[in-house]
Amino acid sequence: MPVPKQSIPMLCRRLSVMAVLLLLAATPVYAARGPEPPLRIPLESLGFQPQSTQFMLAGSSMLTLHYVDDQHLLLTFSARHLLRRLVDEPEDDQDRAIDAVLLEIPSGHVLARTTWRTHDHGQYLWALGHGHFLLRVRDSLTTFAPMANLSTGEPFAETPFLVTVDRRIAAIHLTPDADLLTIETVKQTPPKPKAKPNLFGPNPPERAQLEQPTNVQINFYRLHMTDAAAVITPKDAGAVVARRTGSIPATTAGYLAIVDQGRSHYAFDFHSYSGKVDELAPFDSTCPPSPIFVSHSEFIAFGCRNGKTIQSFGGFNMRGQEMWEQGIFGDYFAPSLVYAPSSGRFAFSRILLRGSAVPDQPISSDEVGAQSVVVYQTDTGKQLLHAECSPVERAGQNFTLSPDGLSLALVHAGAIEIYRLPPLSEKDQTAVKLAQNSAPAETDLPIHFADRPTPSSEEADSTVQPEAQPDNAVVSPTAASNAAPNSPGQTSQPGTRNAPTSNDLDETTAEQSEHPDQAPAQPSGTDQSSGNPSQVSRTAAQASGDADPEVHRKPPTLYTLPTDKLSDKPTSSNHPKDTPQ
Repeated sequence: MPVPKQSIPMLCRRLSVMAVLLLLAATPVYAARGPEPPLRIPLESLGFQPQSTQFMLAGSSMLTLHYVDDQHLLLTFSARHLLRRLVDEPEDDQDRAIDAVLLEIPSGHVLARTTWRTHDHGQYLWALGHGHFLLRVRDSLTTFAPMANLSTGEPFAETPFLVTVDRRIAAIHLTPDADLLTIETVKQTPPKPKAKPNLFGPNPPERAQLEQPTNVQINFYRLHMTDAAAVITPKDAGAVVARRTGSIPATTAGYLAIVDQGRSHYAFDFHSYSGKVDELAPFDSTCPPSPIFVSHSEFIAFGCRNGKTIQSFGGFNMRGQEMWEQGIFGDYFAPSLVYAPSSGRFAFSRILLRGSAVPDQPISSDEVGAQSVVVYQTDTGKQLLHAECSPVERAGQNFTLSPDGLSLALVHAGAIEIYRLPPLSEKDQTAVKLAQNSAPAETDLPIHFADRPTPSSEEADSTVQPEAQPDNAVVSPTAASNAAPNSPGQTSQPGTRNAPTSNDLDETTAEQSEHPDQAPAQPSGTDQSSGNPSQVSRTAAQASGDADPEVHRKPPTLYTLPTDKLSDKPTSSNHPKDTPQ
């Protein structure tokens, strides 16, 4: 039987196809490849001790991870050490030891370590940028710079920063660039004596439980830092009084207010402290949106597509543009954020649930899935990396971005994992420069808000600074949604990484004032924070519904919804979730 002959053109085509296939087989398929394997530094070699799942899910600050600079990490964790008994120690103290370890990367070499003693389970550590950190022990704040002091042999030497006398620090917030510090305080109250059992039924409420809660005092400080700065000096920038705790979407130049235009249509106004108002892009949401600054000129806003469940978020800039918008899917709680403004990036963490949670009910470890972390490019909303943390930490300080935004470090599977992120493209670099150039001009004007009272002279004098601090650093903190829990079953209120918490300056509940150590319910953070994006509250003068045809915009609102209307616990699809911290 004759064999069919192939023509020369057909044979060449087949040989070309085979050559292409062989070339593709030998070439790595970068488009289909996931992130590069991370650099792993085992925790066991650092003396890390397993943390209590009960405390981790309750919101206690049990573990933190921060970049000191692009080549060094600071790891801290709750450790089991013998503690010396203190004289006249308060009855409500929950003393514990915190180990701090300074690491060199990529070697994982331990450069220095120390142990701190704290007296509660709230957040104790904040990164101030430029290698500086803020440490809280009770109501005293100190700073330290481990790399700057490494050559002196005392890398963890502390410098006095701020201290309160008769007020309790309830929350601390920092802007993404760490140039505006917000401290919230409430009046110091002695611990309540244990109630004796009543044979004739439950004890009647005490008089203090029926009285109106004490005002929250919010103090603002501008922080001017450079890499060469040896000491950080806070500059008093103003103070206001609030009726409940929470964070404010503010920068050193101004603050955001939400305008309800009716029919699930909202807008944002930027109020500079000089009095200028810029109208920004609108945002459609069936619930009041929750804006959060991610740089001086960009912010993200969380909203609802139906009902009161946070299902979407978008990116906005000061040029009046909505840059992008995307959905948030699945049941989750305890969202929190970290930022790298110099590269136009941020990381968003949330704890996923295996199913819908029951509102106002505690979460068990069996219901918790994974803690998801996604890194975004701010101007495009592009997802650069998706990773997971373990163990799950509601406080949300178990992941961090490098200052240059080119790596993500997190705790996972018994190790610190460090992922390399893609370098900035020319388009990304152009977008970052444009964002920097469009940032509102910073001023030294006092920070103030419309219709917000300032603290009285008695309240203002209640917070003082150490003698080592300059007079212009005097300030008084305020109560916030990141307080320390008294027990694993209580929600911790670790000061967030600029995570907004539910806040309403016009209303408050007696229950929160009587239990200042319990974290208020959150619509976001944070976690240090924990929670779902918080929602902005409406003032008494602001009505819902369609806008008056003669009025261009309704009066703006500034703060988040009352905490009694939002739950800090994970929620089902019919309820709002925690607010990011």
